[in-house]
Amino acid sequence: MKKRILFFVAMLTCIVMAASDRNELPNPELVPEADVYSIAVVQLRENDEPIKQLLDAALKSISSGETKLPPSMSDVSDYLSRNNRADMLFAGLPFQTVRVDRMVNGQDQGTTVVTLAGWKGLQVNVRNSLSAGPDGKAFPVSRYRVTDLVQRDVNVMCQVNGSFVFTPDADQAKKLVDRLAPKDKPVPPVASPVLTAFKALPKTSDAYGVVINQKGAFSALLKSLNNDQIQKIRDKVGNDRLEKAVANTKSATWTIDITSADRADLQAVLVCDQKDVAEIAALFEEGKASLDATKVADVSITPGQGQVTVKGAIVNLKQLMLDGMVKGKV
Repeated sequence: MKKRILFFVAMLTCIVMAASDRNELPNPELVPEADVYSIAVVQLRENDEPIKQLLDAALKSISSGETKLPPSMSDVSDYLSRNNRADMLFAGLPFQTVRVDRMVNGQDQGTTVVTLAGWKGLQVNVRNSLSAGPDGKAFPVSRYRVTDLVQRDVNVMCQVNGSFVFTPDADQAKKLVDRLAPKDKPVPPVASPVLTAFKALPKTSDAYGVVINQKGAFSALLKSLNNDQIQKIRDKVGNDRLEKAVANTKSATWTIDITSADRADLQAVLVCDQKDVAEIAALFEEGKASLDATKVADVSITPGQGQVTVKGAIVNLKQLMLDGMVKGKV
């Protein structure tokens, strides 16, 4: 164990010293297929002060022992705690996640591309850890052009430069590899309604995305997100009323901007027929009273011409992020 910790110390020190050696962030427009109904992007930039505040606050919580990370992160946690290496966390930036979803036989299928642009030295270890199960047994692997396709229990994983790609099957993985790492000349994005809407979005926020209601996507998405908060809204406004409002929403665009270690401002614009605006706005007004005030605050709903704008804030952001790390979801 001592040798293992020393190895991590040496490796992480090298990463900090070579922080300028970074991978490029892939173009999010290359990820979606023609039939996707949503695309979401998260980008954490190295010169963004609120991002640094968030990471620094998280590090202090880990270093003080207030937050106990899971055993799988013990070596990195120990190094960060003993050395208060905020620069180590910053060296991992920029970071990008692109998630796209499609409906197949009424079921959601997601593809995710995660890019650790600033941590080239850690990418081998990340790939190795993702290539084996909890028992340490390696998953089956097949070679495709520039990468290995790892058949995991729940998806297929491969690495393209600094990006880790997770797809439902090998065919989807191959198509995405060909777009992210073309053989000779660049391969253009696949045309789709979602991509057209996505191109019109401003790309300055820390997170942003678009969702189009096709093949019952909104209803399926709502069910997949049916956590305690959504159930409270169902109880408040009624299940049938909520499902009708969801069905009558044609599309939605959203943005999230991190403003401090404890707050992120969010905005969603829902597009619908003008005849449905008042009912959708009224439903949100009633439902917001059921939201957990320790997680979401300052919610406002504004009806407009063929759309409803919802604004609010995610509060206690640092704690929400740390809770996700402890549970192994970040």
